[in-house]
Amino acid sequence: MERTHVTLADVAELAQVSKMSVSRVLNGQAGVSDQTRQRIVEAIEQLGYVQNPPPRPRIVSSRLIGLLIPDITTTYMGEILRGVSGAAEHLNYGLMLYTQGSSNHTQRTSHYLALLNNTLVDGVLMVVPHDYEVIVHDLKEHNLPYVLIDHHNGTDNEPSVTATNRKGVLEAMRHLMALGHRRIGFITGRMDIVCSHDRLQGYRDALAEIGIPFDPELVREGDFTQPTGFRQGQALLELAERPTAIIASNDVMAFGTMDAAKSRGLTIGHDISIIGFDDIFMASQTYPSLTTIRQPMAGMGEAALEMLIALLQGRPVLNHRRELPTELIIRASTGRNPQQ
Repeated sequence: MERTHVTLADVAELAQVSKMSVSRVLNGQAGVSDQTRQRIVEAIEQLGYVQNPPPRPRIVSSRLIGLLIPDITTTYMGEILRGVSGAAEHLNYGLMLYTQGSSNHTQRTSHYLALLNNTLVDGVLMVVPHDYEVIVHDLKEHNLPYVLIDHHNGTDNEPSVTATNRKGVLEAMRHLMALGHRRIGFITGRMDIVCSHDRLQGYRDALAEIGIPFDPELVREGDFTQPTGFRQGQALLELAERPTAIIASNDVMAFGTMDAAKSRGLTIGHDISIIGFDDIFMASQTYPSLTTIRQPMAGMGEAALEMLIALLQGRPVLNHRRELPTELIIRASTGRNPQQ
């Protein structure tokens, strides 16, 4: 049976590349080798792929906003959702929630894009999405305004609301250094999102401030989950010269790192200091209570929704890239360097 509709995924499969690479070629963007670009062009021609036509005009607003999140199981996502939903209720807008999930997110993304193609929503909010470039490409094709939450593309012209990730980690590092720590481990977040790079840069900035060379052995890649925090915490604590302090890029990974330290008989706050990021509710309830970098998660959701509504209503947005302030919350999980 002849295929009647060729998708971006079909082109990517034939060319044996990612959908992001196909999107870059279609948009004339860099980041694809000449050989790969030629393979993609040949696949497009072979399949007869045609980009989607402009969407139907939106004569009447649906007063619905699409909210795309990786999953809904974390306190972090719950706090952002609280901010978005509160602002939506205040401004008399409804929400349609889409979740990508932690597995098979490509299939879920395709389902999400199909729903958008039905022009059910006026605009979209996205929280650290998988397949970011593919989704943005489709949103632009359908003239759908969007705002990113806790992610940005590094420019000032894409609507986004984030926190001062780099500054937050810098302040946490200064706190540890004031306590005498010099060998400090760091567990990153997902490295396909910019906030993780910003937090890592804050770590590097602090080292450079007092002239400590960057040691890649002390940096481990994470994914914001507790099992990874435990595993990477173990790896750091097994080093011949283990760190005296560890910063994890979110509280959940910090909890895993605390478990790793306890499994080795270490007393947190004395033998090892541990810092998280977010300040979710459990950070103050765990034992010992967790020193962490508080980011205004609900505030980010609220600000993003308000920015999106302004864009939909044609009102001027003076600053398309907003950064809300973080705050270091000092609790019992940090103490002086025991080696001093």
